[in-house]
Formats: sequence, structure tokens, C-alpha cells
Amino acid sequence: MINIKKVAHQIKFDGMYNTVYSEVQEKLDNLDPSVDEIEQLITDDEYYIWEYKELNRYGELSSVHAKKLDIKDDESIEAKEFKTKLNDNVQQLKNLENFEVDSKNSAYSIWIGSIGVMVIFMVHNYFALFSDLYNTHENWIYFGYAIILGFTYWGYKRTKANHENQHILYKDLHKETRNMIKEGFEQHYFTHEEFFIGITTGDDEFFKDTTH
Repeated sequence: MINIKKVAHQIKFDGMYNTVYSEVQEKLDNLDPSVDEIEQLITDDEYYIWEYKELNRYGELSSVHAKKLDIKDDESIEAKEFKTKLNDNVQQLKNLENFEVDSKNSAYSIWIGSIGVMVIFMVHNYFALFSDLYNTHENWIYFGYAIILGFTYWGYKRTKANHENQHILYKDLHKETRNMIKEGFEQHYFTHEEFFIGITTGDDEFFKDTTH
């Protein structure tokens, strides 16, 4: 749910996206591509959109280019209810953006595993330096380490499962929201300019779905 022209403009002029811009320059074999050339490339190849979104995630920036719709007093009840629901959906999508991609390439195994190893290391140092338990209760200590590893693995599986559940929720909500956006345009509840953040452009160019 992005404004392609906004993305192309940011890749060209915003230093935050220099890495993507460098890849675009290389792909186009042009050190100074125009915004239109960048727009065409990222429209044809979604790889650059995903790179753009990934940088936004690292920078804790939203890639949902949608405004909160203004609900007017003179609108119909249907329009008010529709806008309220759409505003809620958009906010939920922003809250769930970190789950747009599945957990296959996540670093959960690294950072959760690191926590488990760190706990074992700290416990080991305590027992080795301040007690005689390795001599008197060695088997119990190693059993305790096994329990820590078990909880570490359980935490990893639970975190990964939660990510997948949130990912499914994001995909379903994204699909529902896009359908609502199209319906809102058809019912003339709002215009592209009222809903989408970014550079003014033609109605058929305002947004592109990159969620699979």
C-alpha cells in the first residue's frame, strides 16, 4: 500500500535510500536516472520496493502511505462508518508492518539463542567462582543447563509461531483494506489526494500492492 511516485522520489533525493539508489543506478547503467526512470524500474521489479520497505523497517518508518481520513459532519452514516473502519484498518496495518514478511529469514534463532547462551555463561561463572557445586553437584548443574536450553528453544518456537500468526493477520487485513480502498473510491467517499500520502499523481498510479 504505497505511492510509487513517492517511493521513486525518495530513492532519488532522500539520502536514507542511497543503497537502493546505487542499485538502481547500476541496473539502469545511469548515474543520474530521472524520477520517471526510477518509477518505471521499481514498477517492473518489486525487488526495489522490498528494499525500500526493509530500510523503512530498520528506520522504524512506515511504508503505509495513507492518511487518516477526515470524517465530516455532513456525510452520510454509511460514509462515516466506512471511513472509521478504514482508518482503524490502516492504523492496524501500520502497527503490524514488522510482520509483513514471514519469519523464514528472521534473526529470532540468533538473538534468542544468544540470550540462552548468555544465561548459561553467567550461571557457570557464578558456580565456578563462588561455589563448590561443580565438585559436589556437577550432574545437577548440567541438568540445569539443559533446562535453560529447553526454555530457550521453547521461547524461540513460541516467538516464531507468534510472528507467523501476526503475518497471516497482516496479509488478511491488507487484502481487506485494499478492497475497502477501491470501494471507497467507487462510492466517492474520498479521493486519492485525501487518502494517500505523497506526490500528486494520476488516479491509476497512486498505489501498488507488493504484498504476496
